[in-house]
Amino acid sequence: MDDNSVYRNLFFEESDDNLQKLNDDVLELESEPENIDLINEIFRAAHTLKGMSATMGYNVMTKLTHKMENLFDFFKSGKLKVTSEYISLIFECLDKLSELVEDLRNDQELSEDQISELLKKLINVEESVNGTATGEVQNTSGKTEKLTTALESSEDADIDVVKKAKSQGYNAFVVAIRIDKESMLKGPRAFLIIEHLEQEGDVIYTEPTADLLENGEFNTDFKLIYLTKNTKEQVEANIDINSEIDTFIVEEFDSAKSANSNEHKPSAESAPVKPTESTAKKTKSPDKKGKKSSTPGKHPSAARNQSIRVDLSRLDLFLNLVSELVVYRNQLDDANKRNDAMEVKDSLEQVSRLTSELQDLVLKIRMQQVSVVFSRFPRMVRDLAKELDKDMELIVEGEETELDKTVVSELSEPLIHLLRNSADHGIESSEARKKLGKPEKGIIKLSAYQEGNQVNITLEDDGKGIDPQVMKESAESKGIDTTGMTDNELINLIFHPGFSTAKKITNISGRGVGLDAVMAKINDLGGSLEMKTELHVGTRFVIKLPLTLSIIQALMVRVANESFAIPLDVVERVVVIQEKEIITSMDREVVEYQEGLIPVIRVDKVLGLTNEENTKQFAIVVKSDKQYFAVLVNELIGQQEIVIKKIDTIIQKLNKFQGATIFGNGSIALILDVNAICQGKLVES
Repeated sequence: MDDNSVYRNLFFEESDDNLQKLNDDVLELESEPENIDLINEIFRAAHTLKGMSATMGYNVMTKLTHKMENLFDFFKSGKLKVTSEYISLIFECLDKLSELVEDLRNDQELSEDQISELLKKLINVEESVNGTATGEVQNTSGKTEKLTTALESSEDADIDVVKKAKSQGYNAFVVAIRIDKESMLKGPRAFLIIEHLEQEGDVIYTEPTADLLENGEFNTDFKLIYLTKNTKEQVEANIDINSEIDTFIVEEFDSAKSANSNEHKPSAESAPVKPTESTAKKTKSPDKKGKKSSTPGKHPSAARNQSIRVDLSRLDLFLNLVSELVVYRNQLDDANKRNDAMEVKDSLEQVSRLTSELQDLVLKIRMQQVSVVFSRFPRMVRDLAKELDKDMELIVEGEETELDKTVVSELSEPLIHLLRNSADHGIESSEARKKLGKPEKGIIKLSAYQEGNQVNITLEDDGKGIDPQVMKESAESKGIDTTGMTDNELINLIFHPGFSTAKKITNISGRGVGLDAVMAKINDLGGSLEMKTELHVGTRFVIKLPLTLSIIQALMVRVANESFAIPLDVVERVVVIQEKEIITSMDREVVEYQEGLIPVIRVDKVLGLTNEENTKQFAIVVKSDKQYFAVLVNELIGQQEIVIKKIDTIIQKLNKFQGATIFGNGSIALILDVNAICQGKLVES
């Protein structure tokens, strides 16, 4: 057993922290190039990372970090000026270091071939500074290979899809593309090329897989199978409009050639894999979605040991509470032996108090700031802005907001989808914004804030918005019946599975990429996703998530002989209300509250329950989206600490319940999603 193995987990945690710090600080350095204190801080973080990797014997990481560190040394000495080009090179190094850490985490051997291209670029910078040659880095292959359309691996299912598509009037092509070896953003470049192609057709297969392409985890070449009604010349013209392409080939798909290639299956180490549905760009065809699979040789991330950093004061408090609990447990045991009922009762009360405090503390320990996820996005938007040649800025607010770690760890993927859509399809070019009288710089705003027992995450842009009429035309071209649909229903078609690819280049082309996957992920977390858009003004997504997935304080109520739980965090007060106090105004029921009128929500009507006439009613005043509502129930059972249990997805889709809970007697009560009920009722009205 490797002596260093006991330190591996610590190395990974520290490396992740240092790499994130370097990403954040280097991004800040781009806007403050003369900040020598910041340069010193960056240099120290890089030096720490180099020392850690050297101590662990990870020489490939050490070598790359050392060369990158030299750049910071040149910045410190004034030999180099901080420029956008050098910042991009540093980010490329940080991305590669993150990739190396992941390989080590997955027990993969590192090779100098992985860093040879980057070392060349760094050495070239050193030579330009020093005016002397510092050495050569050998190319891994020693020569440039010829680009071909031969696929290493394709399946019979692909051939079947191609045959069926051809019978429906589609053309099928194999496309091979070589990115310019000097490109610093291979991932976004590959994404944009595929994006342009999918505006006129469907990509059903890629080599390497879509997730590797988007992460830039390939050398220079990639290949794909492409279905379209365009001609070969039109496809070539579509590819040719992209920059940073060294060369490309478009050939008609030959099923016989593909079948022959399958006779020589590559090794598991090199075999490409179908793009998964969790990737940012989902592959699909007229009648088939990409298959789910995993990359061979990689350990699934879910199997990785997860950890969370905890404030020491919380651990001290935890230890004190447990110690106190042990004391009262012993007292309880002693009193029970002496049959002292009064002392048993007193001890039970103390145990009950301590149990509640422990539950609350454990929940706090599990809480994590959303900054863990948000911190990576400024860098991502910066890269997209350069790649798309757009002037845009990401504003982040409320990153100190806390959520259950389980929810935070799952947030990254859906937010990446939404951010990329805002940057690529929401924000217009500077020229277009100028013509519309908008500021040339587009703004994307990501914010988080707590509201009662849930956290709201909003992502909004001041871009082009979504045109319902364009959505209507695009939907009908895909065979979706839009008869009688309102503008809001047309716009929400972007959440429709299979609506991701636009056949024509329009002002909403590609806007729906992956949004059905985003909706599914948020629903899995027990949350909801809403969208508001206005043409030429912008689009706003609101993600509502439960603060915790386990225990909450709730007000137990009864409506028409059915028991329900209402999260206590949203409750302002409870009052007895008479039917005559309810006023009908503008076809909406309202009641007086704090010298104003607030909407009335009849839970029995919302849930379709039959209630007896003249039943006593309580108005539970709640606050949702900065507005008060009076939620009517028949009986108050009392306040109770409840454990949230997941509910069936069919019930979840009703958008009226957060989950369920179990009473001490074994009966089940549904937990009302007060925010969804109130806001839904508001929209109906």
